[in-house]
Amino acid sequence: MASVDFIIGNTYTQLSNNRAQWDRTRTHRKIHEWTLYVDILSSSESDADLVKKVEFNLGGSFDPSKFVSHCPIKESIDGGGYRWRFQTKQTTYAPVSARIAIIGRGGTVLRREFRVVCEPGGGRKSVDTFREHSPNDALTPVPMENVEFGIELELSTSSSVTTTDVANSIAENATVTVLDLMHDYSGARSRTDVWKIMHDGSLSCPREHGDNCNKFELVSPILRGGEGLGIVDRVMRALGNIPSVKVNQSMGFHVHVNVENLSLAKLKNVCQNFIKYESAMDTLMPPSRRENQYCKSNKLAVASNVVYLAANSEYVLQKIDACTSRKGLGDLMNPEDQKYFKLNLMPLTTKRQPTIEFRQHSSTYQRDKVKNWIRFCVAFVYNSAKYRPPAHLTRSYSDDELFDMMMMYVVKDRSLRDYYRGRKIEHVNNHGDSCCGGCATGSGCDAHQRPVKMARG
Repeated sequence: MASVDFIIGNTYTQLSNNRAQWDRTRTHRKIHEWTLYVDILSSSESDADLVKKVEFNLGGSFDPSKFVSHCPIKESIDGGGYRWRFQTKQTTYAPVSARIAIIGRGGTVLRREFRVVCEPGGGRKSVDTFREHSPNDALTPVPMENVEFGIELELSTSSSVTTTDVANSIAENATVTVLDLMHDYSGARSRTDVWKIMHDGSLSCPREHGDNCNKFELVSPILRGGEGLGIVDRVMRALGNIPSVKVNQSMGFHVHVNVENLSLAKLKNVCQNFIKYESAMDTLMPPSRRENQYCKSNKLAVASNVVYLAANSEYVLQKIDACTSRKGLGDLMNPEDQKYFKLNLMPLTTKRQPTIEFRQHSSTYQRDKVKNWIRFCVAFVYNSAKYRPPAHLTRSYSDDELFDMMMMYVVKDRSLRDYYRGRKIEHVNNHGDSCCGGCATGSGCDAHQRPVKMARG
C-alpha cells in the first residue's frame, strides 16, 4: 500500500468593485477570488503521480458544479523542497463549501469537505494522508476537448499499390468513405466531409520504392472531439492492412485545430505559448522536422532574426500582444503570407478555413503517434486559451525544463507527459519516425514496414 501526505486549503484575494464581475443574476459582485487546492506534500513527482485526479464539487450555484484537476503544478516551498498542487480558481460573492474527492491511480477514493475561508491568508486544514489500497493503473489521457480538428498525412506506396487500392482498403477496414481525388485537386480542396487522397508534389519517393512510387496525402474530413479521435484510430488501424506504405524525411503530418470561437486575445495566448515553448516541442521531433523549408521557426520569425535568445524575451511576447487583428497576428507569425512555419495561421487569416495548423510532426502511420499528437495540439490550443497570457522567461532554461513546464502549465496531461518523455529519448537515440533507416538518402523507416495482406477490393 502506497501513501502520501496532503493538505487542503485555499488562497484568498478580495477584489475591488471595479474589478469584480457581477454574478449571473446581476445582484451581487463576485469580490472573493480564491484558489481551492489539494497540496501533495512531497518533492517527488512519483508521489504526486499516486493521485490520478482531484474533483472539486462546488454545488449547484456553479456551472459546471464540478471541476476536475488532472495535472498538479510543482511549487517551491519555504525552507526548500517542493509540493504538487491540484487546484481550481474561482470568484464568488460569498464563501462556499466544497466536497473534494481525491482519486488514486488504483481506484481508491478519499472524500473530504472544506469551507472556503474568504479572509486574508485564506484557510487550510491539518496534514492528512491518502492511501492507495490497489495496484496503480497507468495514467490515462485527459478527456479531449469537444472541438473540431482535421489531419493530413503524407505517405507513399510502391507503384504496385495504387492510391485507389489505398482508398478501398481504408474504406473497407475503417468503415469510412474515402475518395481517390489524385487527379481532381480543385475538387479535393472543396470536400471537407469525407476522407480523401490528394496529390502532393512536394514529396519524394523513399529509396526502397525507387523513382516510381505513389506519393499522396491522406486528408481527413472535419472531425470532432473524442468521437473524431476514435475514427482516426480506425483509419490508422486500416493503414496496417496496406503493404509497402513508407514515410521519409520529405513527408509530414499536419494537424488543424478549429479556433473560430477564440477571441484575438486568446489566439495571442496560443501564439505566445508556442513561441515560449517552441524549442521544447522541437525535442519531440526528429532533427529533420526541427527546421526545414516546410516547417520554419515561428520564434525566429517573430524575433525578426535577432539574437536567438531574444525570441524568449519580454519584448518578443509584447510584439504578439501588440497585434490588433487576426491578420496582423498572422503577418507576425507567418511573414510574407507563407504557410511553411511550424505553426501556420494562414488558413485563419485568409479566411479559407477557421483553423490553425501544426506542421512540425514527421509523417507516420503508427496510430499512437497520430492520436497523441492530436491530443497534444488540441490541449495546447485550448488550455492556452483558457488561462492568462504566459509570462516571459526571466532566465535560460534547458529544453528538459521547458518541456516539463509546457506539460505542466499548458498541456496539463501527465499521460502525454510520460509518452513524450519516451519520444524524446527515442529521438536522442536516433530512433524517431523519419530519422531511422537512412532518411538523409530518402530511405523509409524500417520500423514502418508491415507487409500484410491487402483488403479485398
